[in-house]
Amino acid sequence: MKKKTLVSAVLAATIMGTTSVSLAAENMFSDVPLDHWAYDAIAKLAEDGIIEGYGDTGFGGDKAITRYEMAQLVAKAQANQENARAVDKAAIEKLQQEFDSELKGEVQDLKKDVADLKSRMGWYGDARVRYFQNKKQSLTDNYAYRDGRGGVFEERVRLGFWANPDKNLSVDGRLKLENTIAQDDGWGNARENFNTWDNSFRNQGKFGIDRMTLAWNNAGTQVRIGRNEVKLGQGLLWWENPIDGVEVQHQFGDKVTAKVGYGDTAAGGWYNSNLWTVYGDVKVQTSPATSITLSALHNVTKMKYAKSVTSKWTEKVDVWDGSGNDIGDVWVPMSKTEDVFTDSNYKMNQIALGFDTQLAPKWNWVVEGVVNNVGSIKDGEEVNKKGLWSRLTYGNLVWNQAKTWNVYAEYFNFGNASMDSLGWGHHMNIAGGNASCESWGNGTKGWGLGTNIQLAKCTNLELTYYFLKPHNRTNFDNYNNVGYAALTYSF
Repeated sequence: MKKKTLVSAVLAATIMGTTSVSLAAENMFSDVPLDHWAYDAIAKLAEDGIIEGYGDTGFGGDKAITRYEMAQLVAKAQANQENARAVDKAAIEKLQQEFDSELKGEVQDLKKDVADLKSRMGWYGDARVRYFQNKKQSLTDNYAYRDGRGGVFEERVRLGFWANPDKNLSVDGRLKLENTIAQDDGWGNARENFNTWDNSFRNQGKFGIDRMTLAWNNAGTQVRIGRNEVKLGQGLLWWENPIDGVEVQHQFGDKVTAKVGYGDTAAGGWYNSNLWTVYGDVKVQTSPATSITLSALHNVTKMKYAKSVTSKWTEKVDVWDGSGNDIGDVWVPMSKTEDVFTDSNYKMNQIALGFDTQLAPKWNWVVEGVVNNVGSIKDGEEVNKKGLWSRLTYGNLVWNQAKTWNVYAEYFNFGNASMDSLGWGHHMNIAGGNASCESWGNGTKGWGLGTNIQLAKCTNLELTYYFLKPHNRTNFDNYNNVGYAALTYSF
């Protein structure tokens, strides 16, 4: 094989393994003259096995190649330099000096293109396994509410992507798959797991869009449309959960951020009907260590739920005796039971005031109070519309650093109508009450202890335990206590 033919064959094999960036740059450099000494040097390196992957293709043997293409061959030789003989190392060094500018240009162009690609799009995700004891916050001494006091395992995987298609535009989407397994209703006989994929039993294989947002950003203003992940205040109203709709946020200087939005809070799948809502939030950074928040959330539509309704009436029936004689008309009572969608008085019209302050390098304190200015209440049900939550944290948890940790203590006192314990879009690890579509329930008060430990980089273990009593006491003194353990990994 001619030396120049051998060089062309090696080049062809090399180019097949390079990126489109290198190919695009092919015409940026002038040809290497056919009588240049580099051809002989590259051919010798190929024969000695320093540059591998060529075959006897037999094309282009007498055609000059560009300096850029030659630099690619030199780069391949450099990658195998540790296996070269002294004479080959000398050739590689001489070739490197000859094509140094092209080698540097290739690396710089590649780095630039990779950096540009990374700045325009990317992937992320997380996986979580958690265990809840008494997730439904059932009671201790009222068997009517015993269902759910046992434990449940939950699994979740989320995969997201983001992209910046234009200067002021960004897209953020995420898919979520979650399972509920080994659910215990408190009676000890409901731990079946048929592992079906049609979402008909034990919530197996629930899959959907968790987030899909198109955002426009300009001069401190952001407009988001789609399935937005929303945070309000310190988290009692809504925290990192989806709302379908539109949101506008503006940064006023370096201390004040305000946002307003409108959308459907049923996006998370916790309600039987759409629940259109307006919301707003103002955050003021009063110092580098302290921020104050004022937030509001108001359902502008009533929630509907399926309710069994029995209708009764009487009908005139023509009665005949056994001999075929017409006895006459008789009024007969009739009834029918069916499920119908009914408006619920369970409604949120909340305002919350809170603050977050870093007391010291390892001490953090969060407090938020809430009042629900709900309107009409049916059936004279006892209602308390105010709630309070406080968390004191010690430690220095860093998500991407192993062996960091924190511990925290919480106190809470939630009136039964103060917060949404049915939809559970808030920040707490407990429901905050035992409400249903038909009743505000009993609220909750008590305290809890928890810890977060970074077992490895981006791998977190959270453990909490709560001691609960009802806020609105009826016929019981305590809830069953709530335990929570979650192992989460993000990437």
